[in-house]
Amino acid sequence: MTYQPVQPTASDEIDALTEDFLEVLLEVEDNYNYPWDITDSHTEAYFTELEDQFSLMESLPEAEIVPPADRFFSQLHQRWSTVDASRVRTSLFRKFGQMVPPTWLETIVEQAHQLAANNFSQLEQQLVECVKPLWGNWVEADLVQFARPLAHAMRGETSIKQAPWQQLSEIQQIRLSMAIAKEAIGELITTEPQ
Repeated sequence: MTYQPVQPTASDEIDALTEDFLEVLLEVEDNYNYPWDITDSHTEAYFTELEDQFSLMESLPEAEIVPPADRFFSQLHQRWSTVDASRVRTSLFRKFGQMVPPTWLETIVEQAHQLAANNFSQLEQQLVECVKPLWGNWVEADLVQFARPLAHAMRGETSIKQAPWQQLSEIQQIRLSMAIAKEAIGELITTEPQ
């Protein structure tokens, strides 16, 4: 009888790796704990030591770090905002796509996205700015009158007639446009990075 070596199977190799992994985990010093509690007095020292190990500030001057970091965060914010705007666009098209012309929804989302990026403060003015390109023949003061009940609703939402666009009067169309703008602004505000 000849001796044939036993070939290790994939499950044997996985078992061996698992054992090695567990052994490494168990070798960690007993007094080593990750500081989950930020109020613990040792936490600050722990994080300071970690930061010192990976500090770029020691190896590069600040002038070489800040501009690339600013570009990186600017691009990150831009991509994040694009994702948010497309998510809001999809949400509004799902809710109002059958009632409102697509170009109108697109305009409202774009305006709301620009306003969210520029941090307009008053909701009333935001609503007006969102629909103003659609209702250019209306005076801004009149549009403010339509925005005011939505911006300052005391209890819940005000009732807006939702029907196919052609069946609505021009005033009802403005009110529906404002309601869509309020929803777009609300969704963008809740998803904007802080």
